[in-house]
Amino acid sequence: MPFAFGGCVLDLETRELRRGGTLVHLPPQVYRLLEVLIERRPRVVTKNELDELLWPKSYVARSSLGRVVTELRDALGDDANEPQIVRTVHAVGYAFCADVVHVGAAATTAARGALVWDQKIIEIGEGEHTLGRGLDCQIRIDASGVSRNHARIAVTAAATTIVDLGSKNGTWVNGERTSDVTPLNDGDEIVLGTAVLTLRSGGRDGTTQTVFRR
Repeated sequence: MPFAFGGCVLDLETRELRRGGTLVHLPPQVYRLLEVLIERRPRVVTKNELDELLWPKSYVARSSLGRVVTELRDALGDDANEPQIVRTVHAVGYAFCADVVHVGAAATTAARGALVWDQKIIEIGEGEHTLGRGLDCQIRIDASGVSRNHARIAVTAAATTIVDLGSKNGTWVNGERTSDVTPLNDGDEIVLGTAVLTLRSGGRDGTTQTVFRR
């Protein structure tokens, strides 16, 4: 089953990585590194483990692993200074830190609600949805005053909640700035920077275009 994360989709059966819908070629060691990290997430995989998995029964210089990690980050569009997918644990190893969605499961999961923003509907199903300007966000809100990773909405069968992720301008619900996990109800107004979103329970409303479905 394919994995979706940070604007990428990895299909372990076909051994293909797509970024923004475009097929990305990965050398064997780079692909193997991604495969190992995503399968063992969120555990830190040590450098010694990775050496043995990427170059079995062979001796390679320690710098070889660093070059492979750099190639992987370049392929994924990740930033070593602000990692959103591959996290470095200094002197120990690396870990996969992005949120992952199983693409097949997502396609069959009915939306439990929607966010209405700028005459568009963004459907949301069960799970966690990060909102912000970052390419790794499940719901991209590219508007002035919105942080890269601004807030997170969690949807369960029992409730929908939102929490601010340390954004510069804060997360506001019905005119009040949130400081903790805040319950959301149908019709609540959420403000992130200059973006004003309205929560609607039950999915689509009218003929407004759907721009995202998880």
